Amino acid sequence: MTAKAHAVFWDMDGTLIDTEDLHYEVIRDWCAGHGYVLTDEGNEALIAKTMQEKWQILKPLLGSAGSEALFRKECEDWYIERLTDDKGLERALVIVRALAEKGVFQACVSNGEDAVVRANVEILGLTEMFSFLVTGKDCEHGKPAPDPYLLAASKAGFEPTECIAVEDSSVGMAAARAAGCIVCGWPLDPEATADVDYLLKTGEEFPYDLLD
Repeated sequence: MTAKAHAVFWDMDGTLIDTEDLHYEVIRDWCAGHGYVLTDEGNEALIAKTMQEKWQILKPLLGSAGSEALFRKECEDWYIERLTDDKGLERALVIVRALAEKGVFQACVSNGEDAVVRANVEILGLTEMFSFLVTGKDCEHGKPAPDPYLLAASKAGFEPTECIAVEDSSVGMAAARAAGCIVCGWPLDPEATADVDYLLKTGEEFPYDLLD
């Protein structure tokens, strides 16, 4: 039997907010300004990666153009400038709000840049609902390593086995599984299968009963 849970950790991109196209647009435009054409296919390798990891992938393709610091700062600034309030995924946000009303401990665990994640949280109106954020700056190794979820559990004061992690990507699900969390998978493809404890398709499958 799955243990009772005391906290819910939410991934950001693809789970709470649909900004994959915005991330691509920003990085594509930055690369174009530095002499490299980033295609849809090339972007596939960047999805769910930290900005440091994205830079390591892009650096050989850019030659001597730009720098990691410039890449990260300008992409962060452009993303925040272009972010709009219509990107939220209501299927997940309704669960966050319901849990907040019940007083359930919640936090966000993301590979994203700190300022970007905070901008997302603010524009979604979740600032008061999350006790803290774990972002790309907080761990040397981001997802799929378990480190972000292990850190979140430690900060929350619970065992990972007492924490529900909600993820949309295989990278995030692997991180939550490796950390020992109760894993809720909300894959982009509703017919997909994954190594999860709960496969979410509509949101009605969310294990509220574990939090009673």
